[in-house]
Amino acid sequence: MPEYKLMIGLRDSASGDVLWSVVPSSSLSLAVSEWEAIRMYMEVGSFALPSDETEEFEEGSVPFFHLCRRSYRVDHSFLRYVGGFLVIQFFSGWTLPCYISGWVNNRPKAAFPKEVLEWSKPLNVEQHAVPSEALLEESAEIRKAFAKGQNLLDYFKVKFSEPAKEPTVDAS
Repeated sequence: MPEYKLMIGLRDSASGDVLWSVVPSSSLSLAVSEWEAIRMYMEVGSFALPSDETEEFEEGSVPFFHLCRRSYRVDHSFLRYVGGFLVIQFFSGWTLPCYISGWVNNRPKAAFPKEVLEWSKPLNVEQHAVPSEALLEESAEIRKAFAKGQNLLDYFKVKFSEPAKEPTVDAS
């Protein structure tokens, strides 16, 4: 089974050494989409990040419990709902585990040291790196290709080909 890797080189500006970070992927399209997400973040910034999901129906929460209860009641017969859900949930504490886990998750956690918090502050907009003209031109071309219905693999003309066969030697 083929294995694909996204290799990212980080150059140390002082020494010139390159640190390679390897991100394994199960397919070429996943590796390319990983790079595309990184590229969009570098080009657009934090606006490219997806918005935070609501934690309302997070597994283990009380609303998630009631969502499961209602769906079990709709999808199964009354006897199965009573015997298969209500009895089991009653003996397992009903929503008590949800409240306990919520209480544990909301307890104060150990704080980071002040040095780490200071280092982790976001940079001012003036300090952000500006995308090069070549990157902006390439991005505009890729967006045009997307509008035509192409994907990144079509745009870069990546073909999934057969592995190279061993050359045959004619014994004549």
